[in-house]
Amino acid sequence: MDRDLELRVNGHLYEITAVNDEVIGSRQGFPAAEDGYSKTLESVADCAGRELVDQVAESIKEHIRTHEERPTNRSVRRDARTLLAEANIVADTYLNQA
Repeated sequence: MDRDLELRVNGHLYEITAVNDEVIGSRQGFPAAEDGYSKTLESVADCAGRELVDQVAESIKEHIRTHEERPTNRSVRRDARTLLAEANIVADTYLNQA
């Protein structure tokens, strides 16, 4: 992953943290979720690049806003894999674990 994508992923993680704090108000369990989201976003970046990273990150934030809970990383990976498939991009091993 190049430096631009790395910074983009870190920016999205910062925004996810902010949404979590605003909507849920608790960080209990968040470090583990954040680690999973980070791995998923990095995997998407390696496979597909910037546009799909943005889509996956937005879906995480939207899920938190809508459901007032964090999505499981398994569901995030599954959704990411679906987006990649729709774009005719092959998912890597990490994304296929979901």
